[in-house]
Amino acid sequence: MSEAQFILDHAERLLTVATRCAWSFGAADGLNDLLSAPPKPEDVWRHQVSVLQRDAMLMSVIRVETMLDSEQTAVSFQTVYHRLKEPDVQAALLAAIETRRGEDVFEERSAHIAEYLEIYRSIDWGMVGRLKHLRNLDVAHLRIQPRTKSIDMKELQCMVAIVSRLAEALQALLQTDIPFHAHIVAESREDVKRALASEFPHQ
Repeated sequence: MSEAQFILDHAERLLTVATRCAWSFGAADGLNDLLSAPPKPEDVWRHQVSVLQRDAMLMSVIRVETMLDSEQTAVSFQTVYHRLKEPDVQAALLAAIETRRGEDVFEERSAHIAEYLEIYRSIDWGMVGRLKHLRNLDVAHLRIQPRTKSIDMKELQCMVAIVSRLAEALQALLQTDIPFHAHIVAESREDVKRALASEFPHQ
């Protein structure tokens, strides 16, 4: 398989996981907004919602780490980057997209490649390392050694934003059938809040 073909073959899987990651984080953020309000005696839902909020947040941790996996045989934004930064891979990919989608009349495809590379190079790898430490010791596995590093909600939000921007750039370049867009996190956040407001109108 050529390096360009790797990107074409696996982009939809990446974009699907990115979509689910955005949904998970948006839901966790929306639930967090509800839990941040002062509790009321009638709020019998708070414990159950706190469990859902934590689980949604941890799913977004797993999905961010999956999408930034450095393993060479993995399908990730990192393995796409290491292929896409090569000029010959860019040329082969652009030729393949033109065959599939037609001529790039507005010359936007090269700009989407440049955007993807720029976003990737802005990643805070120290933050990624702490997220991976959390995922490996306390989420995907239960290790004997204690967890010594973690991330907070704001940092996780930053990482979700980064992978979402990478997904946007890849989707704009390839025009796959996965309907990824920039507003999934915000939509998921508001959907969750509306759903709970209708279920518990006195919250």
